[in-house]
Amino acid sequence: MLRGIVLKDKNIIILSIIFLLLIIFIYIFYLNFIISDLKNDLKSKENLYSIQINNRIDEILELSEQIKELHRIMDVGLVLNSNDKIVFNNKIDENSLNNLFKIIPNGFPLIDVQVSSRFGERIHPISNIEKFHSGLDLKTKIGNNVYSTASGVVYKVRNEDNGGYGKFVTILHAFGFTTLYAHLDEVLVKEGDFVDKNSVIATSGNTGISTGPHLHYEIKFLEKHLNPIDFIYWNKKSFNSIFMNNSNIEWKNLINKF
Repeated sequence: MLRGIVLKDKNIIILSIIFLLLIIFIYIFYLNFIISDLKNDLKSKENLYSIQINNRIDEILELSEQIKELHRIMDVGLVLNSNDKIVFNNKIDENSLNNLFKIIPNGFPLIDVQVSSRFGERIHPISNIEKFHSGLDLKTKIGNNVYSTASGVVYKVRNEDNGGYGKFVTILHAFGFTTLYAHLDEVLVKEGDFVDKNSVIATSGNTGISTGPHLHYEIKFLEKHLNPIDFIYWNKKSFNSIFMNNSNIEWKNLINKF
């Protein structure tokens, strides 16, 4: 009987050991599964981070190309010297620059410029309705000289005061630029005339729909209205400003003509 009890205890111990080993095996298998899962998760995250990093690199490279293109657009022959003053380099000489300023609108259409209404959205002074103002209104007196802001050909003239712009002159310039001078008192040119920069083309007035003597002045490039204020103050000292304010124009191709 005692022998039977001992044998039974041995069987229990053996079964316990087997059960314990089984638990250990299952635990090891579970740990391996967890470790493998963690490795896979870590690898997935690494792949995700790698993709995100590559995307950021692509974005940075694209931005870098855009910056280079902006530099190419602005690199039209000017550099800064040690005194931080704009000087000319070999890409465009001063004589070519002077010719450029003769054929692209710049400077003042009047001797004394006082802006009374700016370019862009505004409340119309007569209709009191918000409308897009396609040019600048420059305050002046009746009878002051109006000057062409670039050389060109007189494209259209209206000598009758029948509302709207009243009497006006439109001039075609090089490379697709046009200028318009409106609310004139007397027109001094006719269609087809060639005019030099700073030629007197008319006298200022108060014709058309107007609240007082002024010159309405417009600039277009390929029929798109531009802000004349950028061109009125465009000169050698502020040469680069025009490229930033009017980046829609292919300045690089235009400048290369010189």
